[in-house]
Amino acid sequence: MAMFSQPDAGWATVPLSGLAATIATSVVQTVKNAGANAPRSLQRVIGPSEIGMPCTRRMAYKLLDWPEVNTDSDPWASIIGTATHTWMAETYEAENRRLGRERYLVEKRLHIRGNIYGSADLYDRDLRVNNDWKIVGADRLKDYRTKGPGDQYRIQAHTYGLGQENAGEQVEHVAITFLPRGGRIDGLHVWTEPYDRSIALGALERLDNVLVALDALDPATNPQNWAMFPATEAYCTYCAYFQPGSTDLSRGCPGATTK
Repeated sequence: MAMFSQPDAGWATVPLSGLAATIATSVVQTVKNAGANAPRSLQRVIGPSEIGMPCTRRMAYKLLDWPEVNTDSDPWASIIGTATHTWMAETYEAENRRLGRERYLVEKRLHIRGNIYGSADLYDRDLRVNNDWKIVGADRLKDYRTKGPGDQYRIQAHTYGLGQENAGEQVEHVAITFLPRGGRIDGLHVWTEPYDRSIALGALERLDNVLVALDALDPATNPQNWAMFPATEAYCTYCAYFQPGSTDLSRGCPGATTK
């Protein structure tokens, strides 16, 4: 008889059996396969969401398209995020039609520089603000409400602002709207600040410095040089290159250590 054990999250640990187990296994496998092959999951060129990543080692792995080792993550949160982005895009396209004008630029493809592009969630021409959707759980929402978005999201917001500016829009502010994954829509949190292109340009300069270091140190040929790229704690367990206990950085990163 087929058995299926739910993830041990403290709320569902009794194994399923029979037809229920077969259905559960099929659903999980189908969702994981779809998540792994979604366009965002297959992206390899670094984009605005990654330019501000605090971990230099992770950025170096990404820029070299290094083999991923931490590939068994649950895609459900990402799938919910993608579905919500699609729904919001359709909703604001409908709002443009209702208004009879293009107040909102929805999922606009932006050129940042060189081969760096990204799709901005929403630009409001009336308010002159670029807005990015983030769909988060209750704990993260509480953190963002009290501590702000953190450098990676903040840099992403200003990088999209730069892209909108490159496209000829007048950007005065950037915003991140944190939408609750559960609960009510009026439980959302909105962070804003004046647009500052120097924040985006500074992040791009850091990216260039990492590229120069990769060329000079050539960790692909000299694996000992991976240690020259510092690791910074940034949700390490969710990193595609995280390998607990690894002593060979060419195979995986054990994560950042804090003292």
